[in-house]
Amino acid sequence: MGDWKIGSDARRRTTDQLRDFRAANDGQVAWDTEAPADFTYVYHPDRVLVRAADVDDFERAVAQLDKGTLGEPPRRDDVRLLDGELARYVLAERPGGQSVPEVLDLLEAGGLRPGAASPDHWVHVSPGGGSLCPAIEPEETGLKEPWPPRVPQHEKSCDVSVVVVDTGWNPPSGTDPRTPWLDGVTGDDELNDPELRPYAGHGTFIAGVVRCVAPETKVFVEGFAIGGLGGGGVLESDLVVQLEQALKHDPQVINMSAGCRTRMDYPSIALERFHHKHLRHRDCVLVAAAGNDSWSAPFWPAAFEWCVGVGSLDRDGRVSDFSNFGVSADVYALGRNHVNAFPDGTFVCHESPNKGDVRVFDSGMARWSGTSFAAPLVAGMIAREISKTGSSARDARDAVLATARYDSDPMVGPHRELDLIDE
Repeated sequence: MGDWKIGSDARRRTTDQLRDFRAANDGQVAWDTEAPADFTYVYHPDRVLVRAADVDDFERAVAQLDKGTLGEPPRRDDVRLLDGELARYVLAERPGGQSVPEVLDLLEAGGLRPGAASPDHWVHVSPGGGSLCPAIEPEETGLKEPWPPRVPQHEKSCDVSVVVVDTGWNPPSGTDPRTPWLDGVTGDDELNDPELRPYAGHGTFIAGVVRCVAPETKVFVEGFAIGGLGGGGVLESDLVVQLEQALKHDPQVINMSAGCRTRMDYPSIALERFHHKHLRHRDCVLVAAAGNDSWSAPFWPAAFEWCVGVGSLDRDGRVSDFSNFGVSADVYALGRNHVNAFPDGTFVCHESPNKGDVRVFDSGMARWSGTSFAAPLVAGMIAREISKTGSSARDARDAVLATARYDSDPMVGPHRELDLIDE
């Protein structure tokens, strides 16, 4: 009850985020610790995801549970996910009050293969276990040009498509003379009002970062939190549906400045199955933010070997203090104090220590920090390489990563850094 009153600003901020997030999703949000500030992952309180190949073992293990654990057998949703590669179950009321993770613990103790079943985790824009959002809330700026700056592209060998899977698109930014680099960008309208919601403009800002690096690129913003639904988050099982929608635009690059921690740090079942079904034989690269929690635990999808995970650098070249590292960060790029397109409107901060602070955005721009904004720099570099050379997406990814220089930082040790494009 009193968790929000004690501890550091970071603990208060995390508690604020989780409470707002639960309210935005009608209470369908649970976490793995008693104190919200200590959470590792966030999940739906009643759903379980199972690989199709593990369904029989899951149902057999459920049948062997003590009858007092589940009031009745789990109900399998009739939603067909990934053409049947992913099954979703809804647990009925548990008389003993067990959470989904506790039920999975019992199933695994009874012989179910560890990781065969999973909570349906909430994936959030640039989140992690210690926070649910970008490293900071958006800030006003008096700057009239983006940072990093626009880089002219004088060579074009082929057309390239990038899909930004995010919170949606602010259509006025595409025709605003203050943000001409967004001309031609399209996407799912995030339905902004003069009173800006949390995470409003996140997808638009990221599309702007991509376009500043790769101006000859077609960009579409696929929205998973339209109209503020979800509070900037989406369940894994719903996200893969949005990712399938994104593939209809035939992208060579997908940017996903979102992710999650998971129970026991097992790989996300939903994202693993999406890759198996759609990406492993397709010429398309997924670039994802590494998260903003200053730790090395796996953050999905960035931690997958097939995904390019991107951590954040400050302008002085040091790894940002908020950036995740380790298995989730294949490479690091500038993520601190980006300036790019943002909706006009009034924003009221929701997070400590700035909770209640009123910020007025009237320049078509904002300043923002987080691995959310490092990722589209790398996505843009890969798209630019494809556009200039006509190479495959995978070859372009490898060419871009090959330009990274090795450095060392006391926090993360040896790592690879990408410099800003300067042509």
